[in-house]
Amino acid sequence: MPLLSLNNVSYSYLRSAPVVRDMTVEFHQGERAVILGANGTGKSTLLALLNGLVFAQQGEVRAFGTVLTEHALEGREFGKEFRKKVAFVFQNPDVQLFSPTVWEDVAFGPLQLGLSQEQVRDIVDGLLETLRIQDLRDRAPHTLSDGQKKKVAIASSLATDPDVLLMDEPTNGLDPRTQVWLIELLQGLHQKGKTIITATHDLAIAVDIAERAIVFSEDHTLAGDGPIDEVLRNEDLLLSVNLIHEHAHKHGGTAHVHRHGHFGHYHMNGGAQDDMHKGHSHSHGHGHEHERSPHGNEDLKKLQMMLDHWIEHDASHVESYREWAQKASIAGEEEIAREIHLAIDDSASVQGHLKRARAILAAKLVLRK
Repeated sequence: MPLLSLNNVSYSYLRSAPVVRDMTVEFHQGERAVILGANGTGKSTLLALLNGLVFAQQGEVRAFGTVLTEHALEGREFGKEFRKKVAFVFQNPDVQLFSPTVWEDVAFGPLQLGLSQEQVRDIVDGLLETLRIQDLRDRAPHTLSDGQKKKVAIASSLATDPDVLLMDEPTNGLDPRTQVWLIELLQGLHQKGKTIITATHDLAIAVDIAERAIVFSEDHTLAGDGPIDEVLRNEDLLLSVNLIHEHAHKHGGTAHVHRHGHFGHYHMNGGAQDDMHKGHSHSHGHGHEHERSPHGNEDLKKLQMMLDHWIEHDASHVESYREWAQKASIAGEEEIAREIHLAIDDSASVQGHLKRARAILAAKLVLRK
């Protein structure tokens, strides 16, 4: 039996067109799923339906075998059990944080469940330590940075030890370091058996936090559902739902069509995903058609594309290297961190060599025509 499910569900706000249309989908215990779609396609509304914040106007939503309705949640036993088992991390943490201090915000959920003061204290102190935000315990939430607010919002959601964690655009407003922290946290929660359902248009994080992808179309219907790797390799699907876009340009007289994600970089390389630098879950998609020649021009043109990629994305690589240098330093590997920093410092020289290689290659390709 699925943990949560929607069967032919539609929902609209006021008298507008449906923002979720005829949706049928199931979620099972312990799975990690991402709901992918462009802005405004209904991802947040789906999470709200699963969390009992709004209710199906057509079809039915089920949670733990029970039809999820306003009346069902008003029942003391089911309502209390549901709120303990399902937690929601809002896209904007300011919606979620309302207490005078961080400690009180994290304590709110356990107190509503009727736990003793001692139990609540142990839970809150443990979470603050686990999420490494002990120093924020007496701060007012409105004084925190976006990343700190997000951590506190997650802590308050985890305070009831939920079975299901719903997350709406969790990377919005987060710096790269906090995004890495979030990925590692979600991976740890998954290992503990939590079911994690995340709505996002961020392809760069999707592959790190899920095994399954559910894709929304711009007409608010289900466009795809399958293993994350298969979905991210399906360029035509991603293009049709406005998760990637195309632009064309020329290198050395050769036309190239690149497909990029709207968040970070997402490229396709003949259908195979490349994660060439952390921070871009990317797959490089070049729609080029080359005629194979006996002189090996096909390989040279592939080399030309790779050189173009290295030169174009050098700044992104450098940011990734800095991040890993810091990780090495934190782990006590100062010698490794120092070598990485030396590589960063030498990037200008590397760029010079790459550009010279590209110029030589372009000249050879012209001579071979």
